[in-house]
Amino acid sequence: MHFETFTMSENLLSMMSSDTIKLSKSDKKIVTIIQRNPKQVIHYSIATLAQMAEVSEPTVNRFCHKLGCDGYPDFKLKLAQQLSSGSHLFVDNMERNDDTYTVMQKIMESIQSSVQLIGKSTSPESINQAASLLLDCNSVSFFGMGASGPVALDAQHKFFRFGMPVIAHTDYINQRMICSMLNEKDVSVFISYTGRTEAIVESARLARDRGAPTIGLTRDGSPLASCCNVVLNAVTAEDTDLFTPMTSRIIHLALIDMLATTVALRMGDQLEENIKAIKTNLRATRRLS
Repeated sequence: MHFETFTMSENLLSMMSSDTIKLSKSDKKIVTIIQRNPKQVIHYSIATLAQMAEVSEPTVNRFCHKLGCDGYPDFKLKLAQQLSSGSHLFVDNMERNDDTYTVMQKIMESIQSSVQLIGKSTSPESINQAASLLLDCNSVSFFGMGASGPVALDAQHKFFRFGMPVIAHTDYINQRMICSMLNEKDVSVFISYTGRTEAIVESARLARDRGAPTIGLTRDGSPLASCCNVVLNAVTAEDTDLFTPMTSRIIHLALIDMLATTVALRMGDQLEENIKAIKTNLRATRRLS
């Protein structure tokens, strides 16, 4: 049977219950878990689903291919699309009939829970290690792509006030060129929530091979984390395989603030003089009231 002939118009749950595809005993275990609560399954990692079904992760992937999906992330995306009217692909737990007040409450709850989580998952030691690297360098480069690009630009805006050469790069080609010229006194900070963006991981490897100290704002255990000397663990309940990142960006901005504040406190009087000079020069750009 040619599984690639299946289209999005076919309902995945119906396919699991029909004779359209031949399911193994392991496949049927997976089906049982999915059919029990499909809306919950779209939030599971492949490891979680495999553990609950008592099968291996490769078995889950093969099962997804039998359904005509490109893999587990593609399966979750298609299942989510079929379970919802589409609004869930923008913000998790949001319903089409939610009124504005409910939308506000759900978003604030999501932000609050994510901020609390980052306080527990990020160690003070990692912040201190990253701050030490930044205080003992000749230049700092922040790298981010897609939704992480604005975070890199925000970091540039904060750190240039410290009087150190700093620049943000959001273009892949520029990132590759810069990483090709780094040395042991040039700190590179790579920002990626999933830590699986191939271009960012490749740039981090290149920076590491050049001997540059590398800092990752990403998940512990991700491919990007394995390329970094220091990792600021960024975790949230948000599933970026399915939903447009929102709280993940807030978490990255919070980590940048933690890092910048730690550096600022260590700089002491030196930073205070920089800030005074900046504020003095900015007065001329503001209208008098």
